[in-house]
Amino acid sequence: MRLKIIALFSLIVLVVGGLSYFLSRAAMHPLTQTDPASAQRAVGAAVAQLEVEGLSAERWLAGRAADPALREPFAAGTEKARSETATSACNKVSEAAASAQELQGIRPALVLLVDDKGKVLGRDGSSMMRGDDLAAAYPSLKAALEGGTSLSDVWVNKARNEQLLASFAPIRGADGKILGALVFGSSLNDERLNAASDKTSGFPLAFAVKNDKSLQVVAKSSSVDDLVGDALAKGAAETALQALETGKPRDLSGLPEGYGGIARALEGYGDGKRAVVVAITKPAANSVAVALIWPAAGAILLGILLVAIAGYMLAAYIDKPIAEIEDGLLAIMNGQTNRRLDLEHEEFGGIVFRINSLLNQLFGVAEDDTDEQGRPSRAPTGREFTEALSVDESTVMGGGDPAVAQALHAEEAGAYYARVFAEYVAAKRSIGDPSDHITQNEFVARLQASEQELAQKHGKPVRFKVEPKGKEVVLVAVPLVS
Repeated sequence: MRLKIIALFSLIVLVVGGLSYFLSRAAMHPLTQTDPASAQRAVGAAVAQLEVEGLSAERWLAGRAADPALREPFAAGTEKARSETATSACNKVSEAAASAQELQGIRPALVLLVDDKGKVLGRDGSSMMRGDDLAAAYPSLKAALEGGTSLSDVWVNKARNEQLLASFAPIRGADGKILGALVFGSSLNDERLNAASDKTSGFPLAFAVKNDKSLQVVAKSSSVDDLVGDALAKGAAETALQALETGKPRDLSGLPEGYGGIARALEGYGDGKRAVVVAITKPAANSVAVALIWPAAGAILLGILLVAIAGYMLAAYIDKPIAEIEDGLLAIMNGQTNRRLDLEHEEFGGIVFRINSLLNQLFGVAEDDTDEQGRPSRAPTGREFTEALSVDESTVMGGGDPAVAQALHAEEAGAYYARVFAEYVAAKRSIGDPSDHITQNEFVARLQASEQELAQKHGKPVRFKVEPKGKEVVLVAVPLVS
């Protein structure tokens, strides 16, 4: 029996677990569909984030470039003095940038001072790059010096081992003449793309720059897997290049099956035709379907374990009394006719009582025809209503609710006795006690006798209200005057 119960409950758990899986998958299906516009919004947000960072760097640099202290390196007498003074000034700018809230958490990877020709006077933390002609390597810096305006650009140069997002602001002398420029470069790497993704849509992002007539992926967020990275370096790069040439977002082709993507030119850096940002959409349906298997499997295994425990306990609860009944009946069949079943059990107690009654009748033994709760084993007649009414008179001694007492006092006697009788019978039936033998006349007579007895005992009239308490129906006495 135990194994049957466990097998049955396990089957139920399997059915429920399987059903829950398919229902969960059906419910999750709309959530796993890729929104065609989601990639468009993701790439737009990422481009906007990078452009805002570049604009913030330009404005901050413009404010720093106006500091008269930055003119000092240009006025130094010797080349060495100019370089040392420039390095010291760059160090101070780098320290200020590390804590500048205007830069939105972007940390400097490079701070330079260049002269009006674009040659490096000095950089922060090092004597390297002094004398380098950056204007020749990066035409945008030359344009900024000639035009006297702040600009930003993408600096990716393998020969110089540089991969930066650079911003620069001109430095003017007291007469307004351009002396040079302050250059601020921040790292363009995977961490930068991760940060941009976290700040915007959370979509996988990639950053590619134009190299001759092709695109080179120079940075990607950690969520861009190798398959997508290879596709961006091959067929998808051609579509991204079209986005750079036309200045309009383009849907990528050549990505792995199930993936989607869109490329958009990064404006605000140079002429806007230098780099593109790519947002990738991943196929989520398969991963969600697989992910749902494990919760369903866990629920099934846990359900089977719980059913096994419950089945074992249930079988033990049933097997023991059945075994005792079987042993008792077997002993009686073997000649122990005076033996009776002695079993206290919530489920089998009634059966045991009736078996003992049957045995007493068969062997001619007189017996008490009530069970342990005083309930008769046969339906009593109307003449047998002799049981004592259970009365609670604690309210009479301790005082009761005035509102209840007033309502009972105001009730007409006939209606009061009829109502109490009906409530008493209903309460007896609700706890399983027989009530067919109770007549209204006998009940009312007993009730009035109880009222008179309590009135004489406590010196105040009372009426009753019916309250079931566990397996007993109690008449609570309520004093009509206090």
